[in-house]
Amino acid sequence: MRHISRLAISLSVAALGAATPVLAAPKPQPVEIRFAAAVNGAPLACGQSYAGIGTTGASLELQDFRIYVSHFRLITKDGKEVPVALTPDGVWQDDKVALLDFENATGNCNGNAPLNTVIKGTVPKGDYAGVVFEIGVPFDINHQDPTLAPAPLNLSATAWPWRVGYKFTTIDLETAPAAGKTASATGFSVHLGSTACGEGSWVAPPKVACTNPNRPEYRFAAFNPKANTLVMDLGTVLATTDITTNAPQSPSGCMSSEEDDDCVGLFDRLGLAFRGKSSQGQAFITVK
Repeated sequence: MRHISRLAISLSVAALGAATPVLAAPKPQPVEIRFAAAVNGAPLACGQSYAGIGTTGASLELQDFRIYVSHFRLITKDGKEVPVALTPDGVWQDDKVALLDFENATGNCNGNAPLNTVIKGTVPKGDYAGVVFEIGVPFDINHQDPTLAPAPLNLSATAWPWRVGYKFTTIDLETAPAAGKTASATGFSVHLGSTACGEGSWVAPPKVACTNPNRPEYRFAAFNPKANTLVMDLGTVLATTDITTNAPQSPSGCMSSEEDDDCVGLFDRLGLAFRGKSSQGQAFITVK
C-alpha cells in the first residue's frame, strides 16, 4: 500500500508538471532612433553653402560629417532608463557603438557615398517617453588599430593614434568670410575625442582611462522614436566660434586639446566642461 501511494504521488506530480505550460520570454520590440543634420534649422547637404555662421557671420560648406554614438537608453514614463540593444549590421553598428554619416561624397564632401541616419536596436516591450545617449566610443573599444577593428570602427579617417583613440566627431568644413570681412583660415574642423591619455607609445592603448574622456551625454525627456528626430545643428553649435580664424600654433579648428582656444565655445555648446569650467548647457542637438 505504501508503495502504491508513493507511486500515485509521483504520477500526480509528473502530471502536474506536464500540465504547467512553459512561458516563453517576452520578445523585445524593435526601435529606430532617427537623426538629421542641419545648419541653423536648414537641412544640411553636400555642395550647399550656408551663410551667417559663427561670431563673424561667415559661410561654410560641408566636407565631412561623421559621428560615433553609443550607450543608448530609452526613458520610461516613470523615469527609468532602459538600455537599447544595438543590432549589429556589419557596416554601421555593432552591439556597442554606431556611426552616423551625414555626407554622401558629392560636391566638396570627401567621405563615402552611403548615408546612415538611423540607429536600430531592440528594447523590452513597453511605453517610452524619452531617450539618453552619448557621443563617443566606449573606452574598452576606443583604443585599437582601425585596420584590424570590426565595422564601424574600421575607418582610418575617423581615428587618431591608438593611445588617443577615435575621433568621436569628424566634422570638416570649408569656410569663407562674410562680405567685407577677411579670414586667416579657409577651413575649420571639429574633431572631438578623448585627451590626456597618458604617456607611452602612440600605437598602444593607454594603461588607464584618459583624464578627459570627452563623451557628452544628451538627455531628452520628451522623445517618441516613432514620431521624432534628433537634429544635430552645426549653426547653433558654432554660434560662439569664429570659423575663419585659427588659434596660433594649433591645428585647424578644434582637436579637443585643452590648449586650443578654438575649443572654448565649442565644448560649452557641445555640453562639455573645458579647462575646469562646466558647460552652460548643450546647444547642438534638439528634438523635432
